[in-house]
Amino acid sequence: MLAHEERHRLKRLLLVAAIIAAKAAPALLIFRLILPVTLVLISDTATALDGVSLNVGTLESRDWKLNGIQIALTDLSRTPQKLTLSIKQLSLPVPFNDLNLFDIHCSSFTWQNKELLCMHGRAQVRSKQWQSPTANFSFHISEKQSTLTLTDLQLADGAVSIVAKEQNNHWQIQIDAKAVNTVSVQKLLRPALVELKGGRINFKLNASGSHELIENFTLTTELHDLTGQRKDGRFATEALTLDTKLEAQNNKGLWQWQSHSNFKDGALYIEPLYLEADRQSMVLDAQGNWSDLHNRAEITSVSYKQAKALALTGNAIVKFDKDVTLEKADLSLQSDDLQKLSASYLKPFFEQTALEGISFEGTLNADFSIVQNSLTALTATVNRLDVKDAQGRIKVEGGAGTINWSSEEIFSNPSSFAWQQIQLYNLPIGPSRLSFLSRANSFRLLEKTHLPFLDGVIAINQLGWQAKNNEEPDVYFAGSLTHVSLEQWSKALNWTPLSGTISGTIPRVEYRNKTLSLGGEIIIKVFDGDVKITQLASSGLFSYFPKFYSEVEINNLDLDQLTGKFKFGGITGRLSGFVRQLYLENWHPVGFFAWLGTPDGDDSRHRISQKAVKNIASIGGGGASDILSRSFLSFFETFGYDKIGLGCYLHNGVCQLMGVKATGQGYAIITGGGLPRLDVIGYNPQVDWNILMERLNRISTSDEVIVK
Repeated sequence: MLAHEERHRLKRLLLVAAIIAAKAAPALLIFRLILPVTLVLISDTATALDGVSLNVGTLESRDWKLNGIQIALTDLSRTPQKLTLSIKQLSLPVPFNDLNLFDIHCSSFTWQNKELLCMHGRAQVRSKQWQSPTANFSFHISEKQSTLTLTDLQLADGAVSIVAKEQNNHWQIQIDAKAVNTVSVQKLLRPALVELKGGRINFKLNASGSHELIENFTLTTELHDLTGQRKDGRFATEALTLDTKLEAQNNKGLWQWQSHSNFKDGALYIEPLYLEADRQSMVLDAQGNWSDLHNRAEITSVSYKQAKALALTGNAIVKFDKDVTLEKADLSLQSDDLQKLSASYLKPFFEQTALEGISFEGTLNADFSIVQNSLTALTATVNRLDVKDAQGRIKVEGGAGTINWSSEEIFSNPSSFAWQQIQLYNLPIGPSRLSFLSRANSFRLLEKTHLPFLDGVIAINQLGWQAKNNEEPDVYFAGSLTHVSLEQWSKALNWTPLSGTISGTIPRVEYRNKTLSLGGEIIIKVFDGDVKITQLASSGLFSYFPKFYSEVEINNLDLDQLTGKFKFGGITGRLSGFVRQLYLENWHPVGFFAWLGTPDGDDSRHRISQKAVKNIASIGGGGASDILSRSFLSFFETFGYDKIGLGCYLHNGVCQLMGVKATGQGYAIITGGGLPRLDVIGYNPQVDWNILMERLNRISTSDEVIVK
């Protein structure tokens, strides 16, 4: 039979069980939001205690269930007594019902002044895919507040500690994880979007709320040597080192947040961008609001910096639905090193486009606005701009200017751009400046511009461009050439050197509704004569199959200037002619009627070299080569001639040849004059156009003449 004092102690023990039933379940409810994290911890260890024990059995509160509760009281002769608690299983509510706490033991459990205190506890957690090692566990429950502590929790080769508190239905939680193996964590999160191959993570979470509502949280993470990629290859990391901090406050369903990220080392690939820290950290700071109701994030401030390469600041509104939509953004960009900016952020977008191989140097300041994923306004200022092209198409040195653009048709802020030199392929353009208006889908030159070009000048009097939806743009141009050096031009294009200059006027050329038209006539002064182009027209100029039409008149060219430096051979005299009904498809002649010959009344000196005779004869299939090599005529370097003339009527791929006059055996290409006299007769009146082009190409590239 128990003594009076012992019976009193047993009553107190039963009261403890009642308090556990009344207090433990509400206290546990406080941790519902933290349990997805905290339940990845806990282990077994049981201590056999001597003394009085009580099997409470099962306690339930809403979706919580405690099975196998046992309370033991030892050291009955001492004050205070030693009270221990064991719980076989703790079942959790949805959505954490696949996790259960097992074998919870409190080796030092006391109840005093309406407080329950578990010291030196141990516990274990199990799920369908994972079972935790044992972890240190303690709690303190009172009428005013409750606390829960887990330490030494082993998670994925790392260590985790958790401290949770509850007071008047408000709770707080602190989670500290160190050196967690990301590969091991990934195995618990199948299926995984990213296949991880290595890395460690440290993180700290501080959160607070009321009932099931999270009101505030701060999450700090440190990623070390993270390597992995998505199966589709669109996202990957290599030895990534990244520090982040995210703070958020819930104000009646509207989350206000701030974040800081520091990309310190390693590489990151987000299709198509490939970024390397390369001893220059990249820092991203942002803050804003998030609404679950509208699936919208308002970024009130964002700042992204990468040393001198890039500094991006601004604000934005992002809509998250089936797709991510940038509803609105106002951003400013600054770069003191366009070379690094273009290498990291532009080059990937240039791949497999017309801009592939283009790189930039210099500085840039830009402000731009975006609405519904579309650019609506831009102001960009560049200085010390150099543009290089690996394919040698364009080169810019010493560029500077400001470009203003808006999607509004009424926009009127002008733009300007100046340079020290521009090179298109091998053709250099000297220092100059453009003033223009750029808005919506149009471009218009505001001032006449003179471009220094090969000791001459290109004058641009009018230039405009208007884009159209799903159609080719409208373009117009008017200008002139003045005294451009043909010698420098031919040298730049690796042609046989020419002499003299070229000048010309282009009154106005328009390309509208897929048709090119000429307002007036283009007159080009070259080789002491002129070339006049009329009835210029084209369709599908910017398509894959352009068509081109024109009429050309050639007047009184100096043959000595034209042929003097060609491998073709020298000729003196004058040359006139025409190309009528010229029609090209995809820049290949389809049909025309052409004539080139000595103009009537030409009183200039007429001489032709032996080499030129042979080459002209090879075009028409004449036998002049044999005659010159087998007779005394081989001793003469030049011959006098009366007239030279050769014509072609191209139809169905065949060129019908004609000369100065018809002869019994063919047609005369050269009629002799003076001594020694020499006539060149063509015997092949019809020649395939492609074969004729091969003959002309052979003449222009070789000193040898082969007569077929």
